[in-house]
Amino acid sequence: MRALIVDDEPLARAGVAVRLRQFPDVEVIGECGDGPSAVTKILELSPDVVFLDVQMPGMDGFEVLRALPSADLPPVIFLTAYEEHAVRAFDVHALDYLLKPLDDDRFRLAVERVRQVKDTEAKLQLSERIFSLLGENSRRYVSRLPVRTGSRIQVVLADDIEWIAAAGDYVELHCGPRHHLVRETMNSLEEKLDPAKFLRIHRSRIVRLTCVRELHAMDNHEYLVKLSDGTEHRSSRRYGDRLDRWLSPDS
Repeated sequence: MRALIVDDEPLARAGVAVRLRQFPDVEVIGECGDGPSAVTKILELSPDVVFLDVQMPGMDGFEVLRALPSADLPPVIFLTAYEEHAVRAFDVHALDYLLKPLDDDRFRLAVERVRQVKDTEAKLQLSERIFSLLGENSRRYVSRLPVRTGSRIQVVLADDIEWIAAAGDYVELHCGPRHHLVRETMNSLEEKLDPAKFLRIHRSRIVRLTCVRELHAMDNHEYLVKLSDGTEHRSSRRYGDRLDRWLSPDS
């Protein structure tokens, strides 16, 4: 089992690494002291488990997970200094967590639980629980998205995205003359983006609201949405009410 340790405190990372030495089948493949480097390492190394600090400056543990494409979400053991009563959300979603300072017996139990997440179905269920937990802690939205191209990982700022299109098992991020493919679903990406800045107008389209220049009403409560880059996108009837509410913010 290959483990990645993410914590902004060097002593905390060392404490996890020392405890992992008692497990011959566990290999520490890397350590990170901040969120952005954790996102990069998870994509590069595809660890079997990530020991992830919840509270980190700049980009906390929840934001790290939100920045990852759903297909790349690893099993996670959260590291937290929260009091007992504040970690019930982790229990509800069957995600494991370790309270600081770490307890050796509790640590061994957490590692054993991760060993049980072996098959694809179990990993999928775990990913769904992670997304559910992130939804309940969604006060912060992603500010950047990692884009993998072979061994290269490029960071795309959310503020640079003008519109997003579904492309099979991927989504296509359009940033001016450039576009990037990300293995992500429209539903999960919609949850990660700030709804005050982005609006889904079709099952296959999300647009940046500051890029909207014209709306042409069509039949069946649909619109033709023209953006600042000159592209036109047809909304669907299902999402017409969202555009209506945006046009009448005081209603």
